[in-house]
Amino acid sequence: MPFADVNGIKIKYHIMGDGENLIFISGWGMDHRVWMHQASYFRDRYRVIVFDNRGVGESTDDGRRLSTYILAKDVVGLLDFIGVDKANVVGSSLGGMVAQELAINFPKRVDKLILSSTTSRLSIKTRRNFIKNLKKAMKNDIDILFDISPEHPVLNRTINYILKMSFSREFLDRNGDLISEILRSNLSREGYLHTIIRQAGAAVRHDTRRRLRMIKSKTLILAGEDDVLIPPSEGEEIAKGIKDATYILIRNCAHSIQMEKPDEFNYYLENFLKECI
Repeated sequence: MPFADVNGIKIKYHIMGDGENLIFISGWGMDHRVWMHQASYFRDRYRVIVFDNRGVGESTDDGRRLSTYILAKDVVGLLDFIGVDKANVVGSSLGGMVAQELAINFPKRVDKLILSSTTSRLSIKTRRNFIKNLKKAMKNDIDILFDISPEHPVLNRTINYILKMSFSREFLDRNGDLISEILRSNLSREGYLHTIIRQAGAAVRHDTRRRLRMIKSKTLILAGEDDVLIPPSEGEEIAKGIKDATYILIRNCAHSIQMEKPDEFNYYLENFLKECI
């Protein structure tokens, strides 16, 4: 994967296939590998672009205070670097927040917009529940499924709590090796913890509620029925704010739809891109 010089940092990216441009934006703390099921599926029909957000994976970082707007500017910078004027944009979780800022502030760069497991503003109830349960986890009130960082027990419990919020137990049991590899490779890099703290701040400060009406791209919103990290009701609120948006609830699925239910995710994404939904 090559690097792009973007806004004073280097963004690691990869391009696969030919056709309409289709770019995927990863969520909190995750690198481009969370899109592996989509990259392998769509590369035969689209020009697929995946990348690592600043400070994650192999992308560098400058330590500045993050916002979803700054991360959206990184996406624009990457598109400029690789010579792409316009792309279909897919974002999950924090990546979906970034995708909203992209569609609002750089509308000419966005063709169709796909938002998965995301929000226009984390509700007070969602934030309170997350913080309350996180505090419990940090006090040892959680089962350790993955010994990712045993030398840092509080961090280890925090990671396991977030994994349980993001994935079903069945998925974690089946894909433990993959999740462990993604987390260990990122945790081994200097500055990663600082990055995910700053990403969390960007997510908490994100607020597009009054600006959703500015999104003119045709929009698909996907939400997991069992998502406790960002409840599906928050996706419904986005759908209400964007004219003619399509909202689809994925049954028996938690937060990371593209990984837990890749076949369903790809089905709805493909049909939306083909304008069959």
